[in-house]
Amino acid sequence: MITKIPAYQFEDRRLRFFQKMDELNLKHFFIINPYSIYYLTGFSMIPTERPFILIFKEAETNFFVPELEKQHVKEKVPYAHVQTYFEYPDEVHPIHHFAHFVKNDLRISGRIGAEAAGARGIWGYQGPSFSDVLKKDIPIYPEIVTDMRIIKDNYEVECLREAARWGHLAHELLQKYTAVGENEIDISFKASHEASKKMREVLGSEYSPIGYGARPCGAGYRGQIGIYSAIPHALTRNAIFQKGDTLVTGASGNVAGYLSELERTMFLGEPNQKQRHYFSIMLKAQTRAFEELKPNTPLSKVDQTTRKVFKESGVFNLVQHHTGHAIGLEAHERPFLDVGMSEIIKPGMVFTVEPGIYDHDVGGFRHSDTVIITEDGNEIITGKYPRDLESLIIEC
Repeated sequence: MITKIPAYQFEDRRLRFFQKMDELNLKHFFIINPYSIYYLTGFSMIPTERPFILIFKEAETNFFVPELEKQHVKEKVPYAHVQTYFEYPDEVHPIHHFAHFVKNDLRISGRIGAEAAGARGIWGYQGPSFSDVLKKDIPIYPEIVTDMRIIKDNYEVECLREAARWGHLAHELLQKYTAVGENEIDISFKASHEASKKMREVLGSEYSPIGYGARPCGAGYRGQIGIYSAIPHALTRNAIFQKGDTLVTGASGNVAGYLSELERTMFLGEPNQKQRHYFSIMLKAQTRAFEELKPNTPLSKVDQTTRKVFKESGVFNLVQHHTGHAIGLEAHERPFLDVGMSEIIKPGMVFTVEPGIYDHDVGGFRHSDTVIITEDGNEIITGKYPRDLESLIIEC
Protein backbone atom coordinates (compact mmCIF):
# COMPACT_ATOMS: atom_id res chain seq x y z
CA MET A 1 0.00 0.00 0.00
CA ILE A 2 1.66 3.19 -1.20
CA THR A 3 0.86 6.70 0.03
CA LYS A 4 3.68 8.81 -1.43
CA ILE A 5 6.45 8.94 -4.02
CA PRO A 6 9.85 8.25 -2.39
CA ALA A 7 12.49 11.00 -2.42
CA TYR A 8 14.90 9.00 -4.57
CA GLN A 9 12.30 8.79 -7.31
CA PHE A 10 12.16 12.58 -7.55
CA GLU A 11 15.97 12.57 -7.73
CA ASP A 12 15.83 10.09 -10.60
CA ARG A 13 13.37 12.35 -12.43
CA ARG A 14 15.70 15.31 -12.04
CA LEU A 15 18.59 13.30 -13.43
CA ARG A 16 16.50 12.38 -16.47
CA PHE A 17 15.53 16.02 -16.86
CA PHE A 18 19.19 17.06 -16.76
CA GLN A 19 19.92 14.55 -19.52
CA LYS A 20 17.28 16.20 -21.65
CA MET A 21 18.86 19.59 -20.92
CA ASP A 22 22.19 18.20 -22.16
CA GLU A 23 20.54 16.93 -25.34
CA LEU A 24 19.28 20.46 -25.98
CA ASN A 25 22.68 21.98 -25.14
CA LEU A 26 21.19 23.83 -22.16
CA LYS A 27 23.22 24.66 -19.06
CA HIS A 28 20.36 26.01 -16.94
CA PHE A 29 16.56 25.93 -16.87
CA PHE A 30 13.59 27.81 -15.37
CA ILE A 31 10.48 25.80 -14.36
CA ILE A 32 7.22 27.63 -13.62
CA ASN A 33 4.41 25.04 -13.92
CA PRO A 34 3.33 23.81 -10.43
CA TYR A 35 2.82 20.27 -11.75
CA SER A 36 6.33 20.26 -13.23
CA ILE A 37 7.76 21.55 -9.95
CA TYR A 38 6.01 18.80 -8.03
CA TYR A 39 7.00 16.12 -10.53
CA LEU A 40 10.69 17.04 -10.25
CA THR A 41 10.97 17.92 -6.54
CA GLY A 42 7.92 16.64 -4.65
CA PHE A 43 6.98 20.19 -3.67
CA SER A 44 3.29 21.07 -3.99
CA MET A 45 1.95 24.57 -3.44
CA ILE A 46 -1.00 26.92 -3.77
CA PRO A 47 -0.27 28.81 -7.02
CA THR A 48 -1.13 32.50 -6.83
CA GLU A 49 -0.25 35.74 -8.63
CA ARG A 50 3.13 35.68 -6.88
CA PRO A 51 5.95 34.38 -9.14
CA PHE A 52 7.29 30.98 -8.05
CA ILE A 53 10.23 29.69 -10.09
CA LEU A 54 12.36 26.56 -9.88
CA ILE A 55 15.84 27.30 -11.23
CA PHE A 56 18.25 24.58 -12.25
CA LYS A 57 21.78 25.93 -12.34
CA GLU A 58 23.23 22.94 -14.12
CA ALA A 59 22.35 20.14 -11.62
CA GLU A 60 21.89 22.48 -8.66
CA THR A 61 18.33 23.11 -7.41
CA ASN A 62 17.30 26.66 -6.55
CA PHE A 63 13.96 28.30 -5.80
CA PHE A 64 12.85 31.89 -6.22
CA VAL A 65 9.68 32.26 -4.13
CA PRO A 66 7.57 34.77 -2.17
CA GLU A 67 8.49 35.17 1.49
CA LEU A 68 5.31 33.39 2.56
CA GLU A 69 6.57 30.16 0.89
CA LYS A 70 10.12 30.22 2.29
CA GLN A 71 9.64 27.93 5.28
CA HIS A 72 7.38 25.64 3.31
CA VAL A 73 10.03 25.09 0.62
CA LYS A 74 12.86 24.66 3.13
CA GLU A 75 10.96 21.92 4.93
CA LYS A 76 9.89 20.05 1.80
CA VAL A 77 13.03 20.50 -0.33
CA PRO A 78 15.90 20.74 2.20
CA TYR A 79 18.64 20.28 -0.41
CA ALA A 80 17.59 23.38 -2.37
CA HIS A 81 18.88 26.94 -2.17
CA VAL A 82 15.93 29.29 -1.56
CA GLN A 83 15.83 32.98 -2.45
CA THR A 84 12.78 35.07 -1.54
CA TYR A 85 11.14 38.38 -2.31
CA PHE A 86 8.55 40.11 -0.15
CA GLU A 87 5.46 40.64 -2.27
CA TYR A 88 3.92 41.22 -5.69
CA PRO A 89 3.85 43.75 -7.27
CA ASP A 90 5.64 45.72 -4.51
CA GLU A 91 7.86 48.79 -5.14
CA VAL A 92 10.27 46.65 -7.15
CA HIS A 93 8.63 43.99 -9.32
CA PRO A 94 9.65 40.45 -8.19
CA ILE A 95 11.01 39.58 -11.64
CA HIS A 96 13.63 42.31 -11.27
CA HIS A 97 14.67 40.68 -7.98
CA PHE A 98 14.73 37.39 -9.87
CA ALA A 99 17.06 38.84 -12.51
CA HIS A 100 19.41 40.09 -9.80
CA PHE A 101 19.38 36.65 -8.14
CA VAL A 102 20.15 34.86 -11.41
CA LYS A 103 22.91 37.25 -12.55
CA ASN A 104 24.57 38.33 -9.31
CA ASP A 105 23.97 35.54 -6.79
CA LEU A 106 23.80 32.40 -8.91
CA ARG A 107 26.12 33.93 -11.54
CA ILE A 108 24.46 31.88 -14.22
CA SER A 109 26.17 31.95 -17.58
CA GLY A 110 25.70 29.85 -20.64
CA ARG A 111 22.58 28.79 -22.50
CA ILE A 112 19.34 29.00 -20.50
CA GLY A 113 16.05 27.32 -21.35
CA ALA A 114 12.64 27.95 -19.81
CA GLU A 115 9.27 26.25 -19.58
CA ALA A 116 7.55 29.53 -20.49
CA ALA A 117 8.46 33.05 -21.51
CA GLY A 118 7.93 34.35 -17.98
CA ALA A 119 6.23 33.77 -14.65
CA ARG A 120 2.72 32.30 -14.78
CA GLY A 121 0.05 34.77 -15.76
CA ILE A 122 -2.62 33.78 -13.24
CA TRP A 123 -4.72 35.62 -10.63
CA GLY A 124 -3.91 38.98 -12.17
CA TYR A 125 -0.14 38.60 -12.57
CA GLN A 126 1.57 40.84 -15.13
CA GLY A 127 5.27 41.18 -15.71
CA PRO A 128 8.15 41.23 -18.17
CA SER A 129 9.58 38.11 -19.78
CA PHE A 130 12.72 36.33 -18.62
CA SER A 131 14.47 37.41 -21.82
CA ASP A 132 13.63 41.07 -21.20
CA VAL A 133 14.95 41.23 -17.65
CA LEU A 134 18.02 39.08 -18.29
CA LYS A 135 18.82 40.82 -21.59
CA LYS A 136 19.39 37.57 -23.47
CA ASP A 137 17.53 35.17 -25.69
CA ILE A 138 15.94 32.33 -23.72
CA PRO A 139 14.40 29.54 -25.82
CA ILE A 140 11.10 28.08 -24.59
CA TYR A 141 10.59 24.33 -24.09
CA PRO A 142 7.12 23.89 -22.55
CA GLU A 143 6.80 20.14 -23.15
CA ILE A 144 9.91 18.57 -21.59
CA VAL A 145 8.32 17.64 -18.26
CA THR A 146 4.93 17.02 -19.86
CA ASP A 147 6.58 14.48 -22.16
CA MET A 148 8.31 12.80 -19.20
CA ARG A 149 4.96 12.42 -17.46
CA ILE A 150 3.31 10.47 -20.30
CA ILE A 151 4.86 7.12 -19.30
CA LYS A 152 4.14 6.42 -15.64
CA ASP A 153 6.76 4.67 -13.51
CA ASN A 154 5.94 1.83 -11.10
CA TYR A 155 5.35 4.20 -8.18
CA GLU A 156 2.93 6.31 -10.17
CA VAL A 157 1.07 3.21 -11.29
CA GLU A 158 0.75 1.99 -7.70
CA CYS A 159 -0.53 5.41 -6.61
CA LEU A 160 -3.14 5.29 -9.34
CA ARG A 161 -4.24 1.79 -8.34
CA GLU A 162 -4.63 2.91 -4.72
CA ALA A 163 -6.50 6.03 -5.80
CA ALA A 164 -8.86 3.87 -7.87
CA ARG A 165 -9.57 1.68 -4.86
CA TRP A 166 -10.85 4.65 -2.86
CA GLY A 167 -12.71 6.22 -5.75
CA HIS A 168 -14.55 2.90 -5.95
CA LEU A 169 -15.60 3.17 -2.30
CA ALA A 170 -16.79 6.76 -2.72
CA HIS A 171 -18.89 5.73 -5.72
CA GLU A 172 -20.38 2.76 -3.86
CA LEU A 173 -21.53 5.10 -1.12
CA LEU A 174 -22.87 7.59 -3.65
CA GLN A 175 -24.98 4.89 -5.26
CA LYS A 176 -26.08 3.61 -1.84
CA TYR A 177 -27.27 7.00 -0.57
CA THR A 178 -28.90 8.32 -3.75
CA ALA A 179 -32.69 8.28 -3.46
CA VAL A 180 -35.75 10.07 -4.78
CA GLY A 181 -36.26 13.36 -2.96
CA GLU A 182 -32.66 13.72 -1.78
CA ASN A 183 -30.45 16.65 -2.72
CA GLU A 184 -27.41 16.07 -4.95
CA ILE A 185 -25.13 18.26 -2.81
CA ASP A 186 -26.07 16.49 0.42
CA ILE A 187 -25.60 13.02 -1.07
CA SER A 188 -22.30 13.89 -2.77
CA PHE A 189 -20.91 15.43 0.41
CA LYS A 190 -22.08 12.51 2.56
CA ALA A 191 -20.51 9.87 0.30
CA SER A 192 -17.27 11.84 -0.18
CA HIS A 193 -16.85 12.59 3.51
CA GLU A 194 -17.50 9.02 4.64
CA ALA A 195 -15.15 7.53 2.04
CA SER A 196 -12.43 10.11 2.72
CA LYS A 197 -12.61 9.45 6.47
CA LYS A 198 -12.24 5.72 5.89
CA MET A 199 -9.36 6.30 3.46
CA ARG A 200 -7.53 8.49 5.97
CA GLU A 201 -8.01 5.93 8.74
CA VAL A 202 -6.75 3.02 6.64
CA LEU A 203 -3.78 4.77 5.01
CA GLY A 204 -2.67 6.30 8.32
CA SER A 205 -0.77 9.39 9.37
CA GLU A 206 1.72 9.19 6.48
CA TYR A 207 -1.06 9.93 4.02
CA SER A 208 -2.33 13.30 2.89
CA PRO A 209 -3.89 14.33 -0.44
CA ILE A 210 -1.61 16.41 -2.68
CA GLY A 211 -2.80 19.50 -4.52
CA TYR A 212 -4.56 22.80 -3.92
CA GLY A 213 -7.98 22.07 -2.42
CA ALA A 214 -7.43 18.32 -2.72
CA ARG A 215 -9.48 15.78 -0.78
CA PRO A 216 -8.64 12.10 -0.24
CA CYS A 217 -11.46 10.81 -2.42
CA GLY A 218 -14.92 11.77 -3.50
CA ALA A 219 -17.92 11.14 -5.69
CA GLY A 220 -20.77 13.22 -6.99
CA TYR A 221 -23.01 14.21 -9.85
CA ARG A 222 -21.95 17.76 -10.69
CA GLY A 223 -25.44 18.50 -11.89
CA GLN A 224 -25.57 15.61 -14.37
CA ILE A 225 -29.06 14.58 -13.31
CA GLY A 226 -32.14 13.93 -15.45
CA ILE A 227 -31.99 15.74 -18.80
CA TYR A 228 -29.01 17.73 -17.51
CA SER A 229 -26.95 14.55 -17.63
CA ALA A 230 -26.81 15.33 -21.37
CA ILE A 231 -24.42 18.22 -20.60
CA PRO A 232 -21.03 16.46 -20.32
CA HIS A 233 -19.42 19.24 -18.27
CA ALA A 234 -22.45 20.35 -16.31
CA LEU A 235 -22.12 22.09 -12.96
CA THR A 236 -23.89 21.38 -9.69
CA ARG A 237 -27.48 22.65 -9.77
CA ASN A 238 -28.66 21.87 -6.22
CA ALA A 239 -30.95 19.31 -7.88
CA ILE A 240 -33.46 17.02 -6.18
CA PHE A 241 -33.45 13.42 -7.43
CA GLN A 242 -36.65 12.29 -9.17
CA LYS A 243 -37.91 8.91 -10.29
CA GLY A 244 -36.89 8.18 -13.88
CA ASP A 245 -33.73 10.33 -13.78
CA THR A 246 -30.73 9.35 -15.84
CA LEU A 247 -27.68 9.97 -13.64
CA VAL A 248 -24.06 10.43 -14.71
CA THR A 249 -21.58 10.23 -11.86
CA GLY A 250 -17.94 11.02 -11.18
CA ALA A 251 -15.61 9.56 -8.55
CA SER A 252 -11.91 9.88 -7.89
CA GLY A 253 -9.17 9.21 -5.37
CA ASN A 254 -5.98 11.19 -4.73
CA VAL A 255 -2.79 9.37 -3.73
CA ALA A 256 0.44 11.40 -3.83
CA GLY A 257 -1.33 13.77 -6.19
CA TYR A 258 -2.24 11.04 -8.71
CA LEU A 259 -5.91 10.90 -9.66
CA SER A 260 -8.17 8.06 -10.72
CA GLU A 261 -11.43 8.52 -12.61
CA LEU A 262 -14.56 6.40 -12.35
CA GLU A 263 -17.87 7.43 -13.92
CA ARG A 264 -21.08 5.50 -14.35
CA THR A 265 -24.49 6.01 -15.93
CA MET A 266 -27.19 5.05 -13.43
CA PHE A 267 -30.98 5.22 -13.28
CA LEU A 268 -33.46 6.11 -10.55
CA GLY A 269 -35.99 3.41 -11.04
CA GLU A 270 -36.57 1.13 -14.00
CA PRO A 271 -35.16 2.71 -17.20
CA ASN A 272 -37.42 3.05 -20.21
CA GLN A 273 -36.77 1.55 -23.62
CA LYS A 274 -34.89 4.58 -24.96
CA GLN A 275 -32.66 4.77 -21.88
CA ARG A 276 -31.83 1.08 -22.24
CA HIS A 277 -31.12 1.54 -25.95
CA TYR A 278 -28.70 4.40 -25.46
CA PHE A 279 -27.02 2.64 -22.54
CA SER A 280 -26.38 -0.51 -24.57
CA ILE A 281 -24.76 1.48 -27.40
CA MET A 282 -22.53 3.40 -25.00
CA LEU A 283 -21.49 0.19 -23.25
CA LYS A 284 -20.66 -1.47 -26.57
CA ALA A 285 -18.51 1.50 -27.60
CA GLN A 286 -16.57 1.46 -24.33
CA THR A 287 -16.05 -2.31 -24.55
CA ARG A 288 -14.68 -1.99 -28.09
CA ALA A 289 -12.34 0.79 -26.92
CA PHE A 290 -10.97 -1.50 -24.19
CA GLU A 291 -10.27 -4.14 -26.84
CA GLU A 292 -8.28 -1.68 -28.99
CA LEU A 293 -6.38 -0.07 -26.11
CA LYS A 294 -3.05 -1.90 -26.21
CA PRO A 295 0.63 -1.27 -27.02
CA ASN A 296 1.65 -0.44 -30.60
CA THR A 297 -1.84 0.79 -31.50
CA PRO A 298 -2.27 4.37 -32.73
CA LEU A 299 -4.23 6.57 -30.34
CA SER A 300 -6.45 7.54 -33.26
CA LYS A 301 -7.59 3.94 -33.81
CA VAL A 302 -9.30 3.78 -30.40
CA ASP A 303 -11.37 6.86 -31.18
CA GLN A 304 -12.10 5.64 -34.69
CA THR A 305 -13.42 2.41 -33.19
CA THR A 306 -15.91 4.10 -30.87
CA ARG A 307 -17.00 6.47 -33.63
CA LYS A 308 -17.68 3.46 -35.83
CA VAL A 309 -19.93 1.92 -33.15
CA PHE A 310 -21.86 5.17 -32.81
CA LYS A 311 -22.19 5.65 -36.58
CA GLU A 312 -23.37 2.08 -37.15
CA SER A 313 -25.91 2.55 -34.35
CA GLY A 314 -27.19 5.77 -35.89
CA VAL A 315 -26.36 8.00 -32.92
CA PHE A 316 -23.18 9.78 -33.98
CA ASN A 317 -25.13 13.03 -34.06
CA LEU A 318 -25.42 12.65 -30.27
CA VAL A 319 -21.65 12.40 -29.71
CA GLN A 320 -19.96 15.47 -28.22
CA HIS A 321 -16.35 14.46 -27.41
CA HIS A 322 -13.51 12.03 -28.08
CA THR A 323 -13.01 8.67 -26.39
CA GLY A 324 -10.71 9.71 -23.57
CA HIS A 325 -7.54 11.32 -22.34
CA ALA A 326 -4.44 10.59 -20.32
CA ILE A 327 -4.64 11.07 -16.57
CA GLY A 328 -2.15 11.30 -13.71
CA LEU A 329 -1.23 14.41 -11.74
CA GLU A 330 -3.92 16.28 -13.66
CA ALA A 331 -7.48 15.18 -14.32
CA HIS A 332 -6.81 15.74 -18.03
CA GLU A 333 -3.37 15.21 -19.53
CA ARG A 334 -2.11 14.53 -23.01
CA PRO A 335 -2.08 12.44 -25.13
CA PHE A 336 -5.73 12.00 -26.06
CA LEU A 337 -7.74 9.14 -27.49
CA ASP A 338 -8.66 11.21 -30.51
CA VAL A 339 -8.66 10.72 -34.27
CA GLY A 340 -6.32 13.70 -34.52
CA MET A 341 -3.48 11.97 -32.65
CA SER A 342 -1.11 9.67 -34.53
CA GLU A 343 1.10 8.76 -31.55
CA ILE A 344 1.47 5.07 -30.68
CA ILE A 345 0.18 3.66 -27.39
CA LYS A 346 3.00 2.42 -25.11
CA PRO A 347 3.19 0.48 -21.84
CA GLY A 348 3.00 2.79 -18.84
CA MET A 349 0.51 5.19 -20.40
CA VAL A 350 -2.68 5.72 -18.41
CA PHE A 351 -6.00 6.76 -19.95
CA THR A 352 -9.61 7.35 -19.16
CA VAL A 353 -11.95 5.54 -21.55
CA GLU A 354 -15.25 7.40 -21.69
CA PRO A 355 -17.12 7.44 -25.00
CA GLY A 356 -20.52 9.01 -24.50
CA ILE A 357 -23.76 9.96 -26.22
CA TYR A 358 -26.09 12.77 -25.19
CA ASP A 359 -29.77 13.24 -26.00
CA HIS A 360 -31.05 16.48 -24.46
CA ASP A 361 -34.57 15.05 -24.24
CA VAL A 362 -33.46 11.91 -22.40
CA GLY A 363 -30.04 12.39 -20.77
CA GLY A 364 -26.39 11.49 -21.05
CA PHE A 365 -24.87 8.02 -21.25
CA ARG A 366 -21.20 7.73 -20.30
CA HIS A 367 -19.06 5.37 -18.27
CA SER A 368 -15.45 6.30 -17.58
CA ASP A 369 -12.75 3.90 -16.44
CA THR A 370 -9.07 4.43 -15.71
CA VAL A 371 -6.89 2.09 -17.76
CA ILE A 372 -3.15 1.35 -17.44
CA ILE A 373 -1.38 0.13 -20.57
CA THR A 374 0.61 -3.03 -19.81
CA GLU A 375 3.24 -4.88 -21.87
CA ASP A 376 0.65 -7.09 -23.52
CA GLY A 377 -2.66 -5.24 -23.14
CA ASN A 378 -4.28 -3.16 -20.45
CA GLU A 379 -5.45 -3.18 -16.84
CA ILE A 380 -8.76 -1.49 -16.06
CA ILE A 381 -8.04 -0.36 -12.49
CA THR A 382 -11.59 0.90 -11.95
CA GLY A 383 -13.04 -2.18 -13.63
CA LYS A 384 -14.29 -3.87 -10.45
CA TYR A 385 -17.17 -1.42 -10.34
CA PRO A 386 -20.13 -2.90 -12.27
CA ARG A 387 -20.71 -1.64 -15.80
CA ASP A 388 -23.88 -3.57 -16.61
CA LEU A 389 -27.24 -1.81 -16.61
CA GLU A 390 -29.03 -3.94 -14.00
CA SER A 391 -26.33 -3.26 -11.39
CA LEU A 392 -26.75 0.49 -11.92
CA ILE A 393 -30.48 0.77 -11.32
CA ILE A 394 -31.32 2.43 -8.02
CA GLU A 395 -34.59 1.09 -6.72
CA CYS A 396 -37.21 3.62 -5.68
